[in-house]
Order: sequence, then C-alpha cells, then structure tokens
Amino acid sequence: MKPSARHASSLEALTELLDLRPTSGADRTRLGVVAGRSGPRFLVPLDFPEASPQACWAYLGLRDRKTQLARGAVGLALRTGLHRLVVRDDLTADTGPGSLIALLEELLEDPEEEPGLAIAAGLSRIDEVWKPTLQVFRPDGTPAAFVKIGLGPVGDRLVGTEAETLAAWADHPDPRLVVPDLIADARWNGLRIAVVAPLPDDARRLPPGATSAWAVRALDGPEEHGPLTTAPWWTGRRRAWADEPAVDALLDAIEQRHGGSDRAWARWHGDWVPWNLARCHRGLVAWDWEYSEPGAPVGLDEVHGAYQQARVVEGRSIADSLLVARTTAHHLGARMTTGMDAAVHHEGAAARWLSDAHVAMLVTRSAELERLTGEPPAHQPELLAAARDAVAVP
Repeated sequence: MKPSARHASSLEALTELLDLRPTSGADRTRLGVVAGRSGPRFLVPLDFPEASPQACWAYLGLRDRKTQLARGAVGLALRTGLHRLVVRDDLTADTGPGSLIALLEELLEDPEEEPGLAIAAGLSRIDEVWKPTLQVFRPDGTPAAFVKIGLGPVGDRLVGTEAETLAAWADHPDPRLVVPDLIADARWNGLRIAVVAPLPDDARRLPPGATSAWAVRALDGPEEHGPLTTAPWWTGRRRAWADEPAVDALLDAIEQRHGGSDRAWARWHGDWVPWNLARCHRGLVAWDWEYSEPGAPVGLDEVHGAYQQARVVEGRSIADSLLVARTTAHHLGARMTTGMDAAVHHEGAAARWLSDAHVAMLVTRSAELERLTGEPPAHQPELLAAARDAVAVP
C-alpha cells in the first residue's frame, strides 16, 4: 500500500512508513519511543545495544547545550540497559521483503559489515515542508546514512532537488566544502528516497557569525553575468506565476526596477543557515540541499540566511526579518562594488537588488507550496503584506 501524504503527526507518518506495531514477530525489529514534556521526541533502535545509545550521542557536537544534556542522559540509560526509564512505548517495524528497511539493507549492503541496520528518527512537528528523515546505523553503532523520504508532493520535490544537487556535486567536487555523498536515489512504493552519507565524525557547530557561501557558487562553474530579463532563474518565475496577480505584481515591480542592469548568477544552497552548516578537520560542512538552484542571484544565500536567523531563531516578524536581510544585503553590496564611482553610485543599487531578489524568492517559494499542497501556507498573508511594503507595491 502506498503511504498517504497527510498525517496528524510525524509518529503517525512513520507508523505507516515502517509498519510500526506494538507486537513482535518474525521479520520485525524493535524501536522505542522516547518522549519529552511535549510528547514523542524520537525513535531509537532497541535490538542493537551498541547502536541504541549512538542514536542519541551521534553529532552531539552540533547541538545546543540543553539538547546535549538531554540526549546524553537518554543515551546513557540505553547504554546501561535502563531503557525502561526513557522509553515510553515499545514498537516493532517491518524488515521483511518489500519493506522500507529491507530496501535500505539492500542499498547499504556491505560485505565487510555485520548484517542488519539500526533505525532512528526524530519526531519533530509537522509543517508544510516536513518530510520523514531516518538516521541509519550499523549494528556496532557506526553511522551508515541519513534517509530522506519524499512523502507528499512537497517532500517529493525537496528530496528530488537534494538528490540531483548532490549528484551534480559528486561530478564537480570542491575540496574546500565538505558535502555528504549521495549513496542512492531510489523509489519505494512510489516515494522518492534519497540515501545520503553520514556527516564527518568530527563535525562541530560553527562559531557565531555569518558564513560566506562562496564555495557553493563554484558548483556549476564560474559565475555568469547577464541581465535579469534573460536569466533563467528569473524568467522561469515570471512564466510560472504570470496568472497569480499578487505574485506577478511583485515580480513586475522588481523587474521594472532592476531589469536594465547586468547581475551575477551562480548556484545557491537555498537554506544557508547555522543548523545546516558545521566545521570539521577538512573544512566547512554543508548539508540539506533541498532548495538548491542553479543560476541564482549571487549573495542570495547570505541574505536569506540572515532572514532565517531572525525569523526562526529570534522569532521576529516577517517584516522585521526582511529588514535584517536588507542590512545584510547592504553589507554584501558594499563588497560587490569596487572603485569610488561604483561605491557611490552602485552600492545601494546592488543592495536593493539583493533585497528585492530575496523577496521574489520568498513569495514564489510560498506560492509553490500552495500549488503543491492545495492550501496557502499559514504565513502567506503576512508574507505578501510585508513583501508589498518592502518592494513598494501598492
């Protein structure tokens, strides 16, 4: 049976995908539900004593202090055989022929490794862009992969974009940026599955401060330069939303303002934020390439990263977050222009361009969510109002 796309919770979605049941039997593996104050938090493997604590301890260096303490304590309980202190429910998942886990065992088969896979998963809150993500370990606790499942039209789009971007990166790697390898791009019961290599063992959180996305821009070769009106990133948006008056009016105002000047275009990550970045002995690490696009405005990653920091981490309104993004755009504009004449006449124009391009990206991304799901995102009215003010559209 093909899993449905709509679920009330992430646990409900994983119950369907993994055929979770409270009963044991042949071709099944045990998973424990670890709960927090607000409800179920994550699933941990119970049939693999070495892997169970690692499901909590892996990548603790990327997490904040509070999460480190909480997950560290759960891992310790699992390590010492006291899982009853932290596991609320025991469930079992299907590992038999045709199951998702059986497919993963096939894709991750390694004759040098002990057979079997330990499955863990976070149970985060569902929103318009949520998709199931499994963390897979070998029986000895070694991380084997992250598995992203394209559940629903939005999930399918995001997983597909990530798989295609990672495949392109494999063809043109840059040693200055560490990007997890794509192990497999597969289908299961009609769902697109991206199996992605683990992060480096020594991945650690970045120090505070903005991080340049310069290495991302080299993925497709050197930056290209050309007018807005011929850039595929822009013309594709104009065509896609020509029949949506609110979006089209915003894009038209931006084109009227910037259509006569050449711009720099290159690959962008699409979600260049601290929780998708780390450092290791090899350099900067970047993952979650679900929104990546070729030929995007150069500087868009840094501007959107500032917006996300304000909106997601600091909880600011969309209008206030756009102001933060505009400040970042001004800093970038100063660096992107050279010479006294350019600094006087073009720094502001470069900053305004990046601010407006960011607004265009936000409103078209929101409109695409509505098109894929059939419902407008909850934030859409606030976004459109803030976008009209930012672009000065009546």
